[in-house]
Amino acid sequence: MTEEDDRKKEEEHVAKALSKCGYPPWTIDRVKQDIVEKSLKDEAKKAKNTRGNHKGMVVVPYVKGLSEAFGRILKSRSIVTANRPHRMLRNFVVHPKDKVKDEEKTKLIYRVPCKNSSYVGKTGRKFGLRVKEHKKEVDSFTAGTKTRASRARESSVIHKAAKL
Repeated sequence: MTEEDDRKKEEEHVAKALSKCGYPPWTIDRVKQDIVEKSLKDEAKKAKNTRGNHKGMVVVPYVKGLSEAFGRILKSRSIVTANRPHRMLRNFVVHPKDKVKDEEKTKLIYRVPCKNSSYVGKTGRKFGLRVKEHKKEVDSFTAGTKTRASRARESSVIHKAAKL
């Protein structure tokens, strides 16, 4: 038996079951005709959608309202579009590198604000270590010349050191 024979047997079985349920023969014939027409349309559509009929393909991020219009414009020029989401599950889950704290970073240019000016420096060592050295330097410089309150103000300035 071939697929064609199987299909014909199945059609006869369905026609017999529908006629037992009270359906007239013309409705069964119309359904058969609709199925044949649909299969012909599907074959024509497949032939139309072959790869050689379009100039290229573009993948663009989806933007509500804009992507549809953009797709229609490109379709009129025989260019196929595919939309991709902005945020994917992978973006939420995968983090290939751990974030490094500012104090642990090396090879930086930094600025330390002072009372009347600011100090800009460059270091190849850890930023946190260099800030501690600046703080120690300010403490040793101000130990004999300033009051305790002014030293506290100057040391709070060191805590505001920023990397550039």
